[in-house]
Amino acid sequence: MADVAALSDIGRLRGTNQDRYLTLRLGNAILLAVADGIGGQPGGDVASAAAVDALAGGYDPGASDVAASLSSALRGVNDAVIRATAERGYHTAGTTLVAAVVRGSDLAVANLGDSRAYLVREGVARQITADHSGLFPGSITRFVGDPRGVAPDVFVERLRSNDRLVLCSDGLTLNVSPEEIAAAVIASPPERAAASLVALANQRGGQDNITVVVYAQPGRWRLLRRS
Repeated sequence: MADVAALSDIGRLRGTNQDRYLTLRLGNAILLAVADGIGGQPGGDVASAAAVDALAGGYDPGASDVAASLSSALRGVNDAVIRATAERGYHTAGTTLVAAVVRGSDLAVANLGDSRAYLVREGVARQITADHSGLFPGSITRFVGDPRGVAPDVFVERLRSNDRLVLCSDGLTLNVSPEEIAAAVIASPPERAAASLVALANQRGGQDNITVVVYAQPGRWRLLRRS
């Protein structure tokens, strides 16, 4: 998709990449997601892969209420992750998940954990999601794969022409500021912007896996009539 690009990188310190992403067009909707296996623990890659697979199969693109359908899909994703990790013997594995649906100018975003969504408008990056983080670095208070069930936060926005949406794991935001995210995505098309953000995070240490999804809302062009 020309208006969407995604890139995932292992970073410079991790032995495996436990991040996964999703970019999927479903009729007139675009489904996007980033999942990050929690804490680099065994089974995190199983959890994150199961999460994006279940989301791709569980979201209803024909639903009249985009936000409600996305929230419902995340609850189904939680069940799928519990099953997938248990089958592999990873009973405590989990993953973050930030997911977005774009349908025309309607945007719905849902999250569990500290993977983030940013809306970039007129050169400013605004964090849509709120991190579900505990008191200690790396601790997560809500996640996918929780046997107690999940309550995702859901946010609704109205997109404008030329807006940019960025979904990312914390491997990006550990080292790259919102101002730098905004500068990258307004200066380049999505594919180049994603690559430049991943490269910047690696230049600054690459302490974790780095995953970025960039979506560009189409702009409107006016034909100026010559007199």
